[in-house]
Amino acid sequence: MPSNIQIILVVGAAVLFLIILYLFFRPLFTRTLNQNSFDDSKSMIFKEGLEQGTLGFEDDNDLIQEQELIILNLVSMDKSNFDMNQALTLLKNLDAIHVNGFFSHRDLNGKEVFRIASGINPGLLDLGTETHVLLMVLDLYQVNDPVKAFEIMLESASSISEKLHASICDSARAPLSKQMIEHLNSRAQAISHFNSSKNISA
Repeated sequence: MPSNIQIILVVGAAVLFLIILYLFFRPLFTRTLNQNSFDDSKSMIFKEGLEQGTLGFEDDNDLIQEQELIILNLVSMDKSNFDMNQALTLLKNLDAIHVNGFFSHRDLNGKEVFRIASGINPGLLDLGTETHVLLMVLDLYQVNDPVKAFEIMLESASSISEKLHASICDSARAPLSKQMIEHLNSRAQAISHFNSSKNISA
C-alpha cells in the first residue's frame, strides 16, 4: 500500500502536469475564442463577444480596460455590394476620418466616438473593398458621454442606411427594433451613471 509521501508526490506531479498543459495550450484557446467571435465563418461578421482591443479602442498606455460594445450592422437591402466610392464619400461627408483602413468618427476633442468598418473580415474599407455589410462599433467605456455617443451613432446609421439603401440591424443582423434601441440606450445610461458615480467617489 502506498505511503502518504508517495500519494502526495503523485498528486503533486498530476497538478504540475495540468499546469504545464494549461500554459502550453492557452494561446490555442485564445485563438479559438477569437475565431468564434464571428457570426458567420464565410462573411466573418463581427460579434459583441470580441475580446478587449480587437477593434482598437484602447489607448496604448492602458494595459487592461473595461469594454462594453454596442454594435450595429448596415446590411444592403438586396444583399448586393455597396458602391464603395459612394460609401467612402458619404462617410467623409459625415466627418469620419480614415485611419488604418477603418473610418473613425471623433468628437470635438479628437477622441474616437465610434468606428465604421466593413462587416466582412478583415474589416478594412477602401475603394477595392467588396462588402454588403458595414459595421458600426461604439465602446461605451471609451467615450465621455455614452448616451450622446449612442445617439450620434444611431443618427449616422440612419443617414448612411438611407443613402446606401441598407437596413439597420443589431449585432445579430436582425432588424433593429424600437425595443432594442431602448435596450441599448439603457445600457448607455447605465455606463454613464457608473462613470458619474466613479468620478464622484474618486
